Amino acid sequence: MELGKLLAYFDEWRGRQSVLDHALQFDDHGAIGCYDGLRLHSVFQPILHANDLRPFAYEALLRVRSLSGELLGPQDVFRRTEVSEEIIYLDRLCRVIHSINFFSQQPSPDLSLFLNVDGRHLLNVANGGHGRTFQALLDYCGVRPQQVVLEIVESLVANSRHLIEALASYQKLGYRIAIDDFGSRESNFDRLWNLSPDIVKLDRNLVAQSVVNPRARCVLPKLVEIIHELGATVVCEGIEDEEQHDIAVDTGTDLLQGYYYARPAGLIEPDLRVRTPQLQAAA
Repeated sequence: MELGKLLAYFDEWRGRQSVLDHALQFDDHGAIGCYDGLRLHSVFQPILHANDLRPFAYEALLRVRSLSGELLGPQDVFRRTEVSEEIIYLDRLCRVIHSINFFSQQPSPDLSLFLNVDGRHLLNVANGGHGRTFQALLDYCGVRPQQVVLEIVESLVANSRHLIEALASYQKLGYRIAIDDFGSRESNFDRLWNLSPDIVKLDRNLVAQSVVNPRARCVLPKLVEIIHELGATVVCEGIEDEEQHDIAVDTGTDLLQGYYYARPAGLIEPDLRVRTPQLQAAA
């Protein structure tokens, strides 16, 4: 890892200053981001193969603390960004600390890392330039774009043309693209067709509604089938109990994620073995 270049990139920014020495710091637990008096930490939640519940990837999630130790929501730090330079800077800082903390634990080479991208970041980077600076930062970390899945809530980005061009730029560099929360807000298949994502994560409410609504339960497998026809892998996320697990598996989904399997944690378990009642009975 080329630490000096990473530190230089984040310390050269002339926007909102951290009260600490460096925007990117390290302790016994790994990399920490420092922004506007807040400390940014990583936790990871596994995304599992539906057939055997072995890890396919981990999603990086942000945990934020004030200097006094108060735990804040990720939205609290992103609300502090006011101009495009701040938005881009903070988004890259979060993704870099997650990348360092994940790949420094030397997980299996087959595991990928899902990183969330702020929709405002997509709109503030010039067309055609998406992913290039982050690729250089990943190079400093010893990470290839092919190891990373960039996760985007497409319904939060109103400019369809800019979004399509941004995702195409990322994919051209080797990143995979995951559309998050599909089925919520203004999500639609026409837009999904034009975006050509590698992975589609279904909104958690679709499975939750299928528990109580027979019509929703009937429609969900058809939704998965259509996404498969578009050439994308499907993730059912937000699985919280055995009934939701059973419904998700019955849809034909490829991947699963939720508290039912594992909660976000700072340590990676590349050989994680999740055992549902069905798998335990079959063992």
